[in-house]
Amino acid sequence: MRDAQPWQVKLFLFQFKEFAQKKFSFAERDKTRDTIARLGITIQQAKDEILGLTVEDYYRGPIPDKGPKGGEYWEFGKTICEQEVFIKLKTVSKHGVAICFSFHMPDETIEYPYKKGGQGK
Repeated sequence: MRDAQPWQVKLFLFQFKEFAQKKFSFAERDKTRDTIARLGITIQQAKDEILGLTVEDYYRGPIPDKGPKGGEYWEFGKTICEQEVFIKLKTVSKHGVAICFSFHMPDETIEYPYKKGGQGK
């Protein structure tokens, strides 16, 4: 899989943040709820962290969603409360919805291709 270009990541994040102003949701996952509780933050604080993502937080994507609704996932990582968190996002343009499908400690090492002075590829 090839990394998206920085302008593509910016475009996705712009659209995600625009949609999130009206329709934002976390997918109902125990792992997400457990991580938010473990970090000691609220759902709103988790949403604020997501809305603060930048190109430097980009991990990989777009990844085709093989489910019946299609679309694409984008993956990011961010240090929150001194813990690295894996974040998987999707937009549904037809409905103007921003969805966070994953918000948990990473299962594998996250590499940041556009992080300055840090852990890039």
